[in-house]
Amino acid sequence: MQIKDLLATFRQESDDLFEPYLWSDAEFLVYLNDAQDKFVRNTGGLADRRSPLTKISFNAGDKFKKYDERILHIKGATTNNNRVLSIQNLDNFQSTNDDYGRSFNTGVDDAVTGEVRVLITDISASEIQLYPIPDAAGYVQLFVYRRPLNNIDSLDSVLEIPSFQHLCLLYWVQYKAFMKNDVETFDQAKAAEYRAAFTDAVAEAKKEKSSREDRKRLMRYGGL
Repeated sequence: MQIKDLLATFRQESDDLFEPYLWSDAEFLVYLNDAQDKFVRNTGGLADRRSPLTKISFNAGDKFKKYDERILHIKGATTNNNRVLSIQNLDNFQSTNDDYGRSFNTGVDDAVTGEVRVLITDISASEIQLYPIPDAAGYVQLFVYRRPLNNIDSLDSVLEIPSFQHLCLLYWVQYKAFMKNDVETFDQAKAAEYRAAFTDAVAEAKKEKSSREDRKRLMRYGGL
């Protein structure tokens, strides 16, 4: 659905059809932007391996690299040499072997250099460590789950979640609308109902997403 259609539906369901409106278009857009961001974050993020934020360039000697704060989770990564990288948390970082079977030191601060083989996460907020420290310039191509790329700030903006989920966002919009601190709009009981409906919609979306991923894993490993 286009955002102008969602706005029309919101006004119809809220009985806010005539000017001056109880909620302005600008307020609706703020609520809708918050709704999409919350929906995406609570369902694990949007899969992405193509937008500019998924490519991280590095120079020789770069040990740490910042990544975009809209990235929620790094699922996979390859280098410019098409090497598939191991993604490891700082707490469970393990030694790895080079192409000749020689074991690297297990310490993340051992100053080993060479071709990057591991991305170490949770170094600090929105930062990864390249291991070994690269001895040449290159880039890492990430496969991530992320938040929406752009804010919803006009009726011409485009939602990133699938169209069949667009109406779910109106539950959160209605919640925010009826929590507006104004004598003509504040209705805590209605707000609670819409918040509960949004929570249920998120739970259902997470369930569907998990089911799709389970089917992909079965196909990958030879299941039905």
